[in-house]
Amino acid sequence: MKLGILTFSKTKKALAIGTKSIAREAKLRGHEVTFLFSNNVGLVFGNGKRITYQGVAITPADFDLILVRPGFTGDPSINASIIKQFQLAGFSVVNNYLAVFRAKNKIRTMQMLDHFGVPVPKTLVVADPAQIAAAAAEFTFPVIIKTIFGTHGTGVFIAESMRSLSPIVDYLTKKERGPIKLQEYIAEAKGKDIRAFVCGKKIVAAMERVAKDGEFRANFHKGGSVGSVVLSKVEQTLAIKAAQILGLDIAGVDILRTNTGPKIIEVNSNPGLEGISRATNIPVNSKVVDFLEHRLTTLCKKQTKPLPKRRMME
Repeated sequence: MKLGILTFSKTKKALAIGTKSIAREAKLRGHEVTFLFSNNVGLVFGNGKRITYQGVAITPADFDLILVRPGFTGDPSINASIIKQFQLAGFSVVNNYLAVFRAKNKIRTMQMLDHFGVPVPKTLVVADPAQIAAAAAEFTFPVIIKTIFGTHGTGVFIAESMRSLSPIVDYLTKKERGPIKLQEYIAEAKGKDIRAFVCGKKIVAAMERVAKDGEFRANFHKGGSVGSVVLSKVEQTLAIKAAQILGLDIAGVDILRTNTGPKIIEVNSNPGLEGISRATNIPVNSKVVDFLEHRLTTLCKKQTKPLPKRRMME
């Protein structure tokens, strides 16, 4: 398999540990792996659906699959357009443009999950600080504040009172130049959440994350501790459904256990591998490569062409 990994890091040194581990596993299996750094990708218009890398035209014949690792924050429009260009040029892409765009826009994520009946925490979107009093009346303090774009726990705040909520909302709506989310604080979760790692229609690993003392965010990258966890049937069903609703082939689905049942708080299109592999002793990078190999086999069958032979290791 000729695998291209589209990354939004600037250099190899900046690559996420999980991205490196996927590449390493693929190479160990004899696959050819090329990193494609988004800042070196050129989009060419007016001359067919073309795309270049470091100034040289590339085509679907150069890669069997493109794995997207969309580790970017901010408005996803520009970066998602790069993913879309690969698709328009005929490349086979995992995860695709639309799925990444939906997952990166946290309003769109909540909108779709709620529309299709997936339980989520009570959430209000506020764009005007003048409306904060009316919005806050819907909640009991403390309340969670989230920016629309963020990752690894960045852009997430907690307000214990209206006095602390107002300046946070005022600052964020001006800084982000757009709306923010107010979300109910679920006390019974006790600073814990669950991350389910989904590949296709399967959950390949799941971990529980626990916030460190003095911190309300349970993210591994914020110093939270991690451990293995057994998901209930309902949690398994919700995690897979959430990923499928957004159209994600590979996803990290975050779940809170509440008194009224599990609720989905986020769906990540660029899930990390380091924490969940450590917590579960499951080589998640191997599971990702398994999925990519399966996807390529499926594509080859649909196109009625032979599967590329695995290159022998030297």
